[in-house]
Amino acid sequence: MSKFSQEIEVSGHLIDSSILTKIFDKIMDLKGEFNVDEIDIGVKKKDHSYARLTISGKNQVHLDQILKTVYREGAVSKVQKEIQLKKSPKDFVMPDNFYSTTNNHTQVFLKGKWIQVENMMMDKCIVVKGNKAFCVPFRDVKKGDQIIVGEAGIKITPPERPREGVNVFEFMGSASSSERPTQHIAKQVADDIYNTKKNGGKIVIVGGPAIVHTGADDSVSELIRSGYIDGVLAGNALAVHDIEYATLGTSL
Repeated sequence: MSKFSQEIEVSGHLIDSSILTKIFDKIMDLKGEFNVDEIDIGVKKKDHSYARLTISGKNQVHLDQILKTVYREGAVSKVQKEIQLKKSPKDFVMPDNFYSTTNNHTQVFLKGKWIQVENMMMDKCIVVKGNKAFCVPFRDVKKGDQIIVGEAGIKITPPERPREGVNVFEFMGSASSSERPTQHIAKQVADDIYNTKKNGGKIVIVGGPAIVHTGADDSVSELIRSGYIDGVLAGNALAVHDIEYATLGTSL
């Protein structure tokens, strides 16, 4: 084993959800090395797979960078480590190197066992109170709050590919493929919009710049003019790209 190496493990639907592939890619993208020490592939749809890897870096800083990345993909250290805590120095102020959350299911290793982080949200911090851990917005942080720092003792469960039928509004990747029957989904969405309005409901579109990039702006505009969309929730990007395209004919 290299001087700068560490064993990690990961479990779940590693193959069909591409979790293991993503971990391999992250390691190689960062110029690290890995060896698959153990792998057990589930043979049925509901079976979980398991893999144990040894990751090596050029030095400790390089290794830590790789580990931080693969931990975000669902891997954990083979040797469990307790979370590290630091107190908030002031209201609304984070300690150095605080852990910034994802919106995926997260557990932390506290007092020798894994506990679930409650109220998960993206880009927040984790505050530990007694034997519980909470995802907390920065605006709610108080002086003296025990906040998790670093990546040690944190386990993320990334989203997995669904095995049953999904609701049309559930998340799907943007790339078209035979696994994503886009025409069928579009018809379902159209039917839902029509039936919602027919029954007196209201519809709000949560839009991004992809509306402009894909040339769907005219269609969305027509839906608004026709009364099918009652409100729009969007960030600056949609407005900026829409104005750029309308005035300059470009959308970069």
